[in-house]
This record gives sequence, C-alpha cells and structure tokens, in this order.
Amino acid sequence: MSKPGLNLFLEELESHCYQQAIATFLNSKGECFVVDLTRKGKVVTYGCDRYTKNLFGNQLVEGCSPTASLILRSFTAEVDRFTQLPVKELRGYVLKSSGGDLTFDKLPPKLMFACQNTDAETGEPLPLEQSVRYC
Repeated sequence: MSKPGLNLFLEELESHCYQQAIATFLNSKGECFVVDLTRKGKVVTYGCDRYTKNLFGNQLVEGCSPTASLILRSFTAEVDRFTQLPVKELRGYVLKSSGGDLTFDKLPPKLMFACQNTDAETGEPLPLEQSVRYC
C-alpha cells in the first residue's frame, strides 16, 4: 500500500540530514520513539539495521491519532566559534493520521524557539542552548 504523505514526510526529514540527525517522535499516547539518521552520499539510513525505517514509518502513521509531534535535530558541518561544537538545526512538526497515511505541518522557527526555551511547567524562560539554529 502506497503512503504518499509518509513518503513526503520522510523525504522532508532526509533533506535536512546533512551528515547526522536525530528524530524524536512523541506519539498520541505520550510514548517516545527516537531514531538516528545518517547520510552517506545520497543515501540516508535509519538506525542500525535495515528494518528501522519501516518500523519508524509504521510508528509515525499509527501513533498520530489524532495528532503527534516530531523534533528533528540536524548536525551541520559548521562549527560554532565560541563553543567549538557543531551547529545544530532544530525543526518541529505536528503530525496527523489521515486515512492510513500521514499529513504534517512544520512549526515556524519563532514557535520552535519558544517551545525549546520555555519551561513547560512554569512558563519561565530556560537558559539558551548554544550552537543552535531554529529552522
């Protein structure tokens, strides 16, 4: 069965995997699923075995009823001159299940910044993380 929405979303994630990335998926039950992505040339691999991409895709489609979220942390080749750490790009997505497939919306950078730098319980600002670009 073809899942064009899922395929489009995986292409979106892979387009932001420059060398390495980490996808953190939080399903509608509050369960977390984390997958490492690694690029070698034009090929992006998911996890450490050939079944991980299919397992991840199934988790995305099945865990989005009614909605779920995913944060993608992409590590760039750029090194921050102050921290000497690779610059990390953060992207956030809201995922929805739709007829056995997936739809998604990308969070705007300003909202990503607010989500990542605000204490969820108190609403107070958190210390800013260095070497991070919100995309």
